Amino acid sequence: MSDDETVEPDVAREAAGARPDAARAALVADLRADGATGPEIEAAIGASRLALLPVQRVLRGTPTLRTADLASRTGADPELLERVLQAAGVAIPEHADPAWEERDLALPRMVHALVRAGVAEQAVVELARTLGESAARIGSAAIIELGSGLTREGDTEHDLARRLAEATRPVNDHLAETIGLLVRTHSLDQLTAVELDDEQIADGRIAGATPVSIGFADVVGFTRMGEQLGAQRLRDVAARLGELGAEVSTGGVRVVKTIGDAVMLAGQRPGPVVASMLALQERVAAEDFPRIRAGVATGDAVPRAADWFGPPVNRAARVCAAARPESVLVDDATRTLVEDDGLTWSTIGRIHLKGMGRVRLHRVRRTDED
Repeated sequence: MSDDETVEPDVAREAAGARPDAARAALVADLRADGATGPEIEAAIGASRLALLPVQRVLRGTPTLRTADLASRTGADPELLERVLQAAGVAIPEHADPAWEERDLALPRMVHALVRAGVAEQAVVELARTLGESAARIGSAAIIELGSGLTREGDTEHDLARRLAEATRPVNDHLAETIGLLVRTHSLDQLTAVELDDEQIADGRIAGATPVSIGFADVVGFTRMGEQLGAQRLRDVAARLGELGAEVSTGGVRVVKTIGDAVMLAGQRPGPVVASMLALQERVAAEDFPRIRAGVATGDAVPRAADWFGPPVNRAARVCAAARPESVLVDDATRTLVEDDGLTWSTIGRIHLKGMGRVRLHRVRRTDED
């Protein structure tokens, strides 16, 4: 008797257990017809993930390649490929069974091509680490956003499983190309922030500290709000702030990231960043949205993995924290570089910022607000 046959009665008994009998039995039947084994189904039931097993099977595909095949088929160095997979947070199967599909050859092909082009191995590993971190966030967002949007009141396991699997197929088929499109677009955008002169070329440097203006905006009283509104409403507020930030970002300004109840913008010129923050305040005031405060700082920072690191990032966050609700504050460096056209300024003096001492800050408004 095969393994499948020995566990089949357990699966059948579980299907007829406390959960809706017909729905679970139908889901088990669908899984069996799709090639799922008895142990696979039984393990999913034991882990309370039976409704997710069809999604796992769609994403897993039909592996035909072993890890060793990834290197032998593409010419990638096996040790480097292992380092790349580990840096990207991808578990390397310990067994010798097939674990990869033909399309998975794209990663080792890229690794091999980059090394042949002269890219240092450590740079390839760091790129893999960044891609892995981004992919983990994308995967988490896909599960949460798509999953929460597909649940229906009164669903059975079978209903939800079928709906989730159907939504997973287009993601599985087109996500790689979609991410490629977004990476290319953002790479082109990032290139506008890179200055490459003869001295940098001669020194072997490309990316370094570069002038940038950073804007932060956060929701006033977000923590207290959570006690009244609940987790889902807080999540909606944070997501909407990110959307509004993207909508008002113009003139080379872009949303870098959202962090809880805050959104971070960046631009090479301080004027458009200040304008975007003022526009964000106006958009928030025009709809049913909690009050926000905003701060802008300018200085040299280092771009990495579509993010910025350096003094103006920390200073902008502190300036934001010092702002009153519905206001935009900026530091001295920003004020000096922004023209007065259409804006009214008021110096509020030197304000103590945590970890930075006393810093001169300025409030900015549109002239038509006065």
